[in-house]
Amino acid sequence: MRLAGREALHRSAVHLARGTAPTMRELLLGLKIPRTFLRPRNAGPLPGEERLVEHGVRVVAVPGCGHNIMLDNPEAFARETARALAD
Repeated sequence: MRLAGREALHRSAVHLARGTAPTMRELLLGLKIPRTFLRPRNAGPLPGEERLVEHGVRVVAVPGCGHNIMLDNPEAFARETARALAD
């Protein structure tokens, strides 16, 4: 985000706040393929995590990262992504 222009960040934030219908979570739950959701370990449980698991989504708590998992812990991101794609 440090490299993005102000206008692009604003446009992105506006669209993220607006959301989608159906929500990204609903779309994820409806997929009929193996799914994995990566989240930062230190953030605590993801709201609605139980529902994801009930629908067959593998939720992985990745250590040593914040919101930008692929930048904060690229090794764990690559490992868990490879594991998910192997399913």
